Amino acid sequence: MTALLDVDATTLLPGRTALLDVLALRRPTPPAAPTTGLVLVGLPAPAGLPLGAGQLVEAATALSGALLPGEWLARHGADAFAVVTEEPMPATAARLLTALPSGACAGVCPVTADRGARDVVRLAALGLVLARLGEPGSVVRYPTA
Repeated sequence: MTALLDVDATTLLPGRTALLDVLALRRPTPPAAPTTGLVLVGLPAPAGLPLGAGQLVEAATALSGALLPGEWLARHGADAFAVVTEEPMPATAARLLTALPSGACAGVCPVTADRGARDVVRLAALGLVLARLGEPGSVVRYPTA
């Protein structure tokens, strides 16, 4: 019931609690191979300033329009969005980044049987941090293997 109350006031997208619930539900049971991945898309912040509500709503609308059937979108942090997908993560990240302003980056992490939902989010967030250190439009899978 908590997930129903976890809605971002600016974008009206689900938030972190709902994201963790969805990832937990899509976690494979051993020995099944991972079929689900998390793509965290980070928006470029102008000169270190926070993004405005209009920019966040535009990004949410653009990402919603770029989703494939079965993909799930949530707000993640001040300048990022999370997409849970069963499509290949690099292709999904590339598709989502083309819908956003230049400079957006992504971190990706597969949902595996040995990782809890919090770990998947943490690892994708680390990938996003590394992607932001690289070229605009970078996508980093973390861990790399």
